Amino acid sequence: MMESESGLAHASAMRQFAHFAEVSGLDLRSLCPPDVFAHVEQANEAEWLPASAHVDVLQAAAIASGRDDLGVAFSMWCNVRGFGPISLLWDHCTTLDEATRITRRYMHLESAAMRSSTDITGHEAALRHVLMVPARFGGSQFLQATLTLQLRITRMLLGEEWTPIRLELDHPAPQSWRYHQAVFRCPIEFGSDRCALVFRKSDLHRPSQRANPNMVRYLEKQLAQADSQWPGDLMQQVRYFIATNLTERRANLPHVAGLAGLSPQSLQRRLAERGTSFAVILEQVRKHTADEYFRTARRPNLTELSHRLGYTDASAASRFLRQHMSTGARALMAQTRPRNAPDGQSANA
Repeated sequence: MMESESGLAHASAMRQFAHFAEVSGLDLRSLCPPDVFAHVEQANEAEWLPASAHVDVLQAAAIASGRDDLGVAFSMWCNVRGFGPISLLWDHCTTLDEATRITRRYMHLESAAMRSSTDITGHEAALRHVLMVPARFGGSQFLQATLTLQLRITRMLLGEEWTPIRLELDHPAPQSWRYHQAVFRCPIEFGSDRCALVFRKSDLHRPSQRANPNMVRYLEKQLAQADSQWPGDLMQQVRYFIATNLTERRANLPHVAGLAGLSPQSLQRRLAERGTSFAVILEQVRKHTADEYFRTARRPNLTELSHRLGYTDASAASRFLRQHMSTGARALMAQTRPRNAPDGQSANA
């Protein structure tokens, strides 16, 4: 199996696809190899998945079911606003050019699996989608799905009657593409050198009748804030995933490695190349969590600290303080008392 080290994707797309498969009578458990189907199950609880997960599930299900139109059908069925923060912004944009600009800028907050570009040739513009992750079974279904989603976004902005000049796909034609034709309502070129939606260049700047500039500004500020907190490199991602999974006691090597799109062995190897290890980072995050807790808690107690550190009992938290912070809970609690208000009084009293 080719392993993805190329980032993450929000699990919302996988959850939507699992629901689509259920209502469509597709048994993903039987259609997908066990390790691929494991991502479908993981999406029930996880916020993030390896970026290649949805690519592989879509392609495996399409091949096993004989559904050459599966990606298109899913994107026509799905809730366009149900993919993450970027999807809430699309139909408020003033133009298609603005929607594509913002999507390119913040796509990594939704998925690292795909990137887009706008190619201009004469009077034509092409929104080109490129797969950015290894595809175990191929990526044609995923790219068809993203281009279909692009079609729906464009029609939200410019009207349901809007049609592209043509659709270009870089894979051979399937046995039947009548559904593709019905959806896109334009000529389709298979075996092209790119996957792209081609349309009139002037459409990029046509004003949308649904535009809400104030909402766009508000949502873009939210995206910018989320982007500023998004972990940029592997070590930051590991710290982020440990911190956000401590209280659920899931900040373990296999789970965090899966969130980072790696096997546990690969994660350990890549951390070793950076002069650290998962255990070291876990200890650092717990130290920071404990320090922050004692610095801000009004009435700190070991039971609450144990929960925040990902332990099941207070004695484990006490041992962590002695072993890794060279102190005990009583000493740390005593340090916080001068900064905290007495019981029953306001902090500003």
